[in-house]
Amino acid sequence: MTDTPLILFRGDVYSSADPFATALSFAGPTVAWVGEDEAAIATVGTKVDLDGDLVTPGFVHAGLLLTGEGDPDPASLPSAGITSAHVLGPEAAVRVFREEAPDALAITAHPFGAPDGPTAIMAADLPSHLTADRPLFIVVADATDLTAVLDALDDAEVRARAQRALWRLLVTCPVPSEAVPRLAGLGIGLTLDPGAHDQPLAPLLSAGAQVSFALDTSAPWTTLRSAVYGSSTGISARAAFNAATRFGFRAVGQFEGGVLAPGAEATAVRWEVGELVVQVADERLAAWSTDPRSGTPGLPDLSGESPLPVVRDVWVRGQRHAAWSGKTQSA
Repeated sequence: MTDTPLILFRGDVYSSADPFATALSFAGPTVAWVGEDEAAIATVGTKVDLDGDLVTPGFVHAGLLLTGEGDPDPASLPSAGITSAHVLGPEAAVRVFREEAPDALAITAHPFGAPDGPTAIMAADLPSHLTADRPLFIVVADATDLTAVLDALDDAEVRARAQRALWRLLVTCPVPSEAVPRLAGLGIGLTLDPGAHDQPLAPLLSAGAQVSFALDTSAPWTTLRSAVYGSSTGISARAAFNAATRFGFRAVGQFEGGVLAPGAEATAVRWEVGELVVQVADERLAAWSTDPRSGTPGLPDLSGESPLPVVRDVWVRGQRHAAWSGKTQSA
């Protein structure tokens, strides 16, 4: 006996499989199909009328640094549209966060000083971990740290080990432009918070850097807004959205996550939105379009002209988590 399919229709579905999708179906914990309303209406199952709302993959907070004091409530993250978090910090703080997290929040934990498994270290501790053959999340707090890490990873053997074992960098300081080629050449994940510093996002992505985002835990769309419009080298909304979703999964070696496509995990967020547009940071190159013939799926207007999206529903592995009547996210 199989579960009754859940069918969402009459909305906008942000899917890599179909840029014109207005409907999708969940079969248990996975996406069964994405497509148009005609197919949804003809399919037997439990139907949800989206009433024009947007459905996207859940956001990934790819670098949530805990301190043990003033840390966000893990239950609040899914209510903001964040369904996955890479958490690092003192072992006690990480443990408490995991214990208090709801099932709707998938956690990859990197406690400081763990003897085995994924662990987090400060950049100053890297010399004693150069032979580690397990995932490391290295916190880079300033320019001196960044130079030291880049120098350590100049060694080809160390760099190969870092790539194989999924080492990563959480850079909490501004990235200087001269460091971009070296960072891109590492071949390991790089997590940044575009809302905290003006980062060279476009040069990093153009050079092939594997960039994911640390997000605003209460309003993740503001992080994307910063990536597009708050940086001197801003990126397209689509690139920012990828950095906040699928690239977070890639950072931990999961290359199929963060998308809504047949066979993918059925984790999705329903957003109340205004107009969907295709947008880039540079006004000289801006392409604003609501015409579906463009072949590029639209995203919410991040320019500040419209309110940011509000979460209305969250589904995790095909199960409805919560209805959310939160306030519009503010800048």
